[in-house]
Amino acid sequence: MAIAGQPVRAADIYRSEGPDGAVRFATRPLDKSYRLFLRDDAQRPALRAQVIPIAPAAVGAAASRPDAGQVTQLAEHLARKHAIDPALVKAVIDVESRGNAAAVSPKGATGAMQLLPSTAAMYGVTELTDPAQNIEAGIRHLKYLLDRHGGNLTLALAAYNAGEGAVARHAARIPPYRETMLYVPAVLARMQVNQNNTSNTNNTSKP
Repeated sequence: MAIAGQPVRAADIYRSEGPDGAVRFATRPLDKSYRLFLRDDAQRPALRAQVIPIAPAAVGAAASRPDAGQVTQLAEHLARKHAIDPALVKAVIDVESRGNAAAVSPKGATGAMQLLPSTAAMYGVTELTDPAQNIEAGIRHLKYLLDRHGGNLTLALAAYNAGEGAVARHAARIPPYRETMLYVPAVLARMQVNQNNTSNTNNTSKP
């Protein structure tokens, strides 16, 4: 679990492309065909998240949507409340919904953190499009998944996208689903951008 004094581990991601063109990802090289795709290195340059295209969720009525600044401020506040990296929470929101608190996916995932009704119910959410309830439940679910996977951020994100069962069925590796294989690197890339932006802001504010 990502708590104070216990850092989240973002594992390296390896990519393999088979003779049939099938692309696979894993958190370690499973054979000689795997090559490093995304390194867990806090000093690496910011990655261009737009290189990994994630289609935006279907959006709800614009009139009911809080502005992006409010969603960001709420995400930062709730992330600190639950002792989880705000850069991670904001990255999940960016990739899941583009910060749209009224977003609804074709599968019924709703809100800024795209919660399914069954997941939301686990955390007592009564209104999926309420950004405070949605983001806090999403954060609590992320922390649960991090705890379940020993702090491995890559696997926690894979489980957030594809479900815990899918990760377990694939021997604790990223499931070979196109959406999940794109989703995990996209969130990690966006998280790195957010961390770099925060670092640059802090450095600029120093006398």
